[in-house]
Amino acid sequence: MSNIEKRVAFVEPRGAPSNVFAKFMTIPLLGPVVLATIAKEAGYDAYVLNENILKRDISNDELKSIDILCMSCITATVNRGKEIAKRYKSVRGNLESRTIIGGIHASMMPEDVKNDFDQVFVGEAETKILDLLEGKLKDKIVYGEKLENLDDVPISDFSLIKGLEKLKIRPLMASRGCPHDCNFCSVAEMFGRKYRFQSPERVLEELMAYDKGNVFFADDNFTANPKHTDELLDLMLKSGYKGAWSAQVRAQIAKKPELVAKMKKAGCDIVFIGFESVNPKSLIEMNKGQTVEDIENAIKVFKKNGISVHGMYIIGTDSDTKSEFKTISKFNRKNKVDYVQYNLLTPLPGTRLYREFDAQGRIFDKNWSHYDSTHVVYQPKNMTVNDLQYGMLRCYTDFYSYRNALRSAIGITYETGMTSLKKMFVKAHMPSFHPILMKFAGKHIVRSWLKKNRDYLRNLGAYSKPNYGRM
Repeated sequence: MSNIEKRVAFVEPRGAPSNVFAKFMTIPLLGPVVLATIAKEAGYDAYVLNENILKRDISNDELKSIDILCMSCITATVNRGKEIAKRYKSVRGNLESRTIIGGIHASMMPEDVKNDFDQVFVGEAETKILDLLEGKLKDKIVYGEKLENLDDVPISDFSLIKGLEKLKIRPLMASRGCPHDCNFCSVAEMFGRKYRFQSPERVLEELMAYDKGNVFFADDNFTANPKHTDELLDLMLKSGYKGAWSAQVRAQIAKKPELVAKMKKAGCDIVFIGFESVNPKSLIEMNKGQTVEDIENAIKVFKKNGISVHGMYIIGTDSDTKSEFKTISKFNRKNKVDYVQYNLLTPLPGTRLYREFDAQGRIFDKNWSHYDSTHVVYQPKNMTVNDLQYGMLRCYTDFYSYRNALRSAIGITYETGMTSLKKMFVKAHMPSFHPILMKFAGKHIVRSWLKKNRDYLRNLGAYSKPNYGRM
């Protein structure tokens, strides 16, 4: 069978149905799209099946038509990936079939998946994917190599995603790697401790190729090299690029307010900042390299420039106690954070945290579907399992509530009036009403999480039995 006759599907399984924040937006993994693009250019009938975008299960008829099934999973989706691979083998029957798994979970824990797939790919796959598809690489576990020149990565062909019309946000990764050593993160393990960058010209070329939808820079830190970022922003402004975009940044970049102002001018409308904690001891424990004052300054600087702030927390370090939940909620109200995402500390495979907790015997749940940062999977130090689980949920219900939405509406209405007056004399950014709508929507999403996880929450009683009353 020639390449052009072989159907190769790059599959991203659906995320855990109980993930709270996943309901807000769908951003596909970039790896399957890039690899499908490479395979397509080499003559394969390649495409991407993403269950999060399709909003349904991959059908048996779809699986039966696939010659090579390439699965990409994070830890929270690997159980679903194994289910799909097993069903694929069943529906193919006597037809030739191959299953390959890659992605962060397989790269961090190849032994966990090697019995469920014909081959396991560890690491970055761009330079070896064609040899793998052609059958030139026979090993059960195949190891990739880091791509030194990111400009060699082809522009992602999102048209290869089935159900593309449902995709509102397109990811773009302009850099890889991270020199920081946060104990909960596996980015450095996967991509290395050294930053590698696409050239600003190459990033702009990719941006200009996306004519629909917003762009999300999936870099772990979009402003890792301020000089490089500044050059890219200049090119975007010069080119007349008009698309809206968002990015992940560290709080420290707010110490360069002129760069933040240029980000807004170039189309940035929201930044995702890893607050992680407002407990100084927890920040030190996580080796985050930032202070609470850095976080407060970042919120102030970005909001002053009309860029919404999405704060991401990690709750449950050994320095955290039950009082942390109220502290976080008060911090958000005081600083008028636009959006929040609460993540329970999760010992993901491949991280220093996983190795430490596993050695200490503190991990009691290795159901990978629960590793979505909304389920407690380890024994906390200064609170019970239920304290942590319900504390996180209370933080969500406090922020995404009608009362908080009304409070924000009153505040933004006042700010809008004051800004309108200011614009008569100086340049000022009008506040957005979108965060208010998200607070209303978030309330229903949290209720849905509670409903779907009723049995899970009931089973937590095996570990601790505090009386919480009604949520």
